[in-house]
Amino acid sequence: MHLHRRSSLLTLAAMTLASLISLPGPALAQQKEVRWGQWKGTEVGEKFMAELKAAFEKDNPGIKLVPVDAPFTGFHDRAIVQHQAKKLPDVLMVQVDWVAEFADLGMIEALDERIAKEPKEFWENIPKTFHQQWRGKQYYLPVESGAVALFWNTDLFKAAGLSAAPKTWDEFAEMGRKLTNPDKRQFAITGTLQGEPPTNMTYEIYPLLLQAGAKLIDAGNKAVFNSPEGVKAVEWYVERINKDKISVPGVLSNGEKEKRANFASGNVAMMFEGPWGIAIQKQLNPNLNYAIAPLPAGQTTGTMVRGSLNTLSSQAQDKDAAWAFIRWLSGPKGIEIWAKGTGAFPARTDVAAQDWFKERKQFEAFVTQMQQPNAESPYLVMPNAVQMNKIMTTEIQNAVQGKKSAKQALDDAAAEWNKILAAAK
Repeated sequence: MHLHRRSSLLTLAAMTLASLISLPGPALAQQKEVRWGQWKGTEVGEKFMAELKAAFEKDNPGIKLVPVDAPFTGFHDRAIVQHQAKKLPDVLMVQVDWVAEFADLGMIEALDERIAKEPKEFWENIPKTFHQQWRGKQYYLPVESGAVALFWNTDLFKAAGLSAAPKTWDEFAEMGRKLTNPDKRQFAITGTLQGEPPTNMTYEIYPLLLQAGAKLIDAGNKAVFNSPEGVKAVEWYVERINKDKISVPGVLSNGEKEKRANFASGNVAMMFEGPWGIAIQKQLNPNLNYAIAPLPAGQTTGTMVRGSLNTLSSQAQDKDAAWAFIRWLSGPKGIEIWAKGTGAFPARTDVAAQDWFKERKQFEAFVTQMQQPNAESPYLVMPNAVQMNKIMTTEIQNAVQGKKSAKQALDDAAAEWNKILAAAK
């Protein structure tokens, strides 16, 4: 009996100890998790994403960051499906085109009350472009910024007897013809008119409209790009594609991925791209020799300002922890780490003013481009920008294929845009 009782006591003690060991300690019990849905992992590399995660967790020891990477193509639609299935991540990276739509769908929450609690300089150093609100509320904070500029292959230019990037539409057309040699599979550009992702319009159509002197939307919230200036821009583009044939074949099936891969191959002389393309080219071909210049001017200058933004998911498990990450990454330390590690254009004026960034000569063209007239970002106040971009893509495709004149294509696109704009009032 004595031995049996002793054995029972030992067993009970062992079970008690085991149960205590299995219980979370104080530090573990307080650990919070933030799932961050984004597409940047494959673009900037796993090594940097691990470094970013470690830096955030060091500054926020009670929070575990879980980056959830997914391809950019289809990311928009996938996020909507996740919302419907109630499986959105805590923090959702979005493009400028998605903010208004996702807000109206109830996918993301306004940040105004949280931002108001931050020091004054936190908000003042967010570029004014990203102060644009939807229905009077701020739904996002930027991670990176930048405008579309011209990447040009210095080796191909030199071989063609050219020493500098084109500064005007006329120079672009002339150089484009010199830089194209189909027998060598060498082309001046990759015409990028694939329907998915619909952001393709950002790179070579919307800037042209602005450079021609057209506007996308007027002060009365109506589409006005079907003006004589807008028609001239599309006619000029169609002539480069169909008459001069300066583009890689397959214009209608070329998207952002194909454009970047073609430029990285060394056989395409020019590419319309944002500063985020620097890191992508480094991944694709670190030995490629290229420079960056402002876009060629038409009647005037013009470009589209874009950015990757973080939003607070309406389905976030711990919204305070999610906000801690959003605030950190868009704060001075987070933006500096992100810009240095990825080659992105800093989405804070205090970081962009630092000497290390000024020394990065590749960014000079973007700084110049964003300071020129008609550097615009209308997407943030467009109610369904993705659908509107798809409409524009379809109509530009119609013009390139000769199914419609440039005038008819733009008229039809404007009519559809105005239906969307009117319904959102």
